[in-house]
Amino acid sequence: MEYFDIVLVIILLILSAVLWFMAGICDRLKNSKWKLIWLAPAVLCCLLMTISGMDKGLIFAYLGTLILCTGFFTEKMNIRRMLSIISAVTVLATIPLCLCTDIYRRDDYTGDFKEIFKEAKKRYVLTKHKGINWDELYNKYLPQFEKATKDNDAEENYITWAKFCAEFNDGHVGYTTKESIVDDAEKRAAGNDHGLVIMKLSDGRFVALNTDLSVQKLGIHQLTEIISWNGMSVDEADKMSEFFLMKGYADIDNEKFYEGIYAAGTGEGSVEVGYIDNEGNNKTAVLPVLNYDYYSRLEEVLKKVNQSIPEANMTVKMLDKTTAGLRICAMSYNADSQKNEDYKSLKTKLKNDLLDMKEQGMKDLIIDIRGNSGGSGGMVSAIAEILAPTGEHFYAADPVWDRMTNSYKKDENGDYVFDHEVTFKGSDILNGGKIIILVNSASVSAADHITKIMSGFDNVAVIGFTEPNGSAMGVSRISGEYGSLYLSSSVLLDKDGSIFIDSGKDRQSGDDLDIKIPFDEEAVRQIFDNDKDYLLEKAKEVIAKQ
Repeated sequence: MEYFDIVLVIILLILSAVLWFMAGICDRLKNSKWKLIWLAPAVLCCLLMTISGMDKGLIFAYLGTLILCTGFFTEKMNIRRMLSIISAVTVLATIPLCLCTDIYRRDDYTGDFKEIFKEAKKRYVLTKHKGINWDELYNKYLPQFEKATKDNDAEENYITWAKFCAEFNDGHVGYTTKESIVDDAEKRAAGNDHGLVIMKLSDGRFVALNTDLSVQKLGIHQLTEIISWNGMSVDEADKMSEFFLMKGYADIDNEKFYEGIYAAGTGEGSVEVGYIDNEGNNKTAVLPVLNYDYYSRLEEVLKKVNQSIPEANMTVKMLDKTTAGLRICAMSYNADSQKNEDYKSLKTKLKNDLLDMKEQGMKDLIIDIRGNSGGSGGMVSAIAEILAPTGEHFYAADPVWDRMTNSYKKDENGDYVFDHEVTFKGSDILNGGKIIILVNSASVSAADHITKIMSGFDNVAVIGFTEPNGSAMGVSRISGEYGSLYLSSSVLLDKDGSIFIDSGKDRQSGDDLDIKIPFDEEAVRQIFDNDKDYLLEKAKEVIAKQ
């Protein structure tokens, strides 16, 4: 039993004894004011409940408190003493109930799932577009939430929610809970550290990265080709990872880029790895578990692959004599701009910064939105207005909102009805200068927006190892007892009335690369050996050649 629950039981037993004696004293004093002390158990119980929370395993303690409190309504000594005895016996029953049953301090993750699921089914706006079968999802995941409830396992609850959310292949569907639970759950799901990470090169080979010294002694170094993992191909082992099941990439091309990266965390103990040595011979080695934290080794690799210009949000600086870099970490600026959605201060600052760069010789611009977590569409418009060619440009379209049903209007085919276009006017501050937009799979939401609308300009090219995330709808939150579910709940349409950006059943989003940089041996050496921002260097090369 938990500390405060033990304290509650002990205090109630003491109060039962005290009030047993007080019944005799009050009978002799004949003063009705003493009856107030029979309310003391309720006050103390409420105080401890406020600190530790209620629990159905303590039902007999709560009942014992109520029994004691009924002494307030009678002044007969024998009845009050009988109530004290009954209360003490009832409170004592709390101990075996808590120790011998599975109801004590048990979180109801199943009930939480049912409540959130019901609301999510009503709110999610891409059900038809993505082909979501809600009944199938419910039947698949209900037993898993029931297991998390039975095991009283907060980490398992988070992992199950993450796998549920991954089914939508939507970057706007996700579950949040306490940060400590998330960290522990992801480390648990990622698996064991065997001393390396595996990634797929653009030519299809799986190679070792971030190798431990113990693995290097066995002949496996950076860029050693890995051909099997624990009796399986690398891509097969990858799909055995619980962490893989928690990662629902919106765009299938991004999922393919990361194929194999979770494989090296699989395996309960030592694993046998097949590889090709420096002489081209097939070899095998047994790799023991170094520790139970593959997650940290994996994060080191992802941090390097997904690096960005290390500058603050909306920072502009010269990268070379004729090219400037604009770093946009998130589509948010300051509180006033966000509140009023005018972004006047942002536009003024960005214009002035770019004009300063032009005075320093800037002709072209690289916009780095790698890892951009999204934010306001108003900020997207503000930035696009400054950089877009002169004239009016299409952003997105809104569907018709039916106030009677408090939902979006649909036609006879179940598609959203087109209402009106959202546009903006460009001012072309670069005078036709070349613009490169650097993206990765974590460029999501409003970052997807700016990529989509600017990629249509003749002077813009989108570059990356991977495409942007491919998730563009508006988001709302459904709060549960143990965490919150975020999901796409407002709709944006393209010019033709189709869904704006978000991938459908084919898992191909409307946000594509103009130039896909190969993740090859050169990229690996520059990133991991020379600590270079390879994508940024490639972007400079593209500008120089155009």
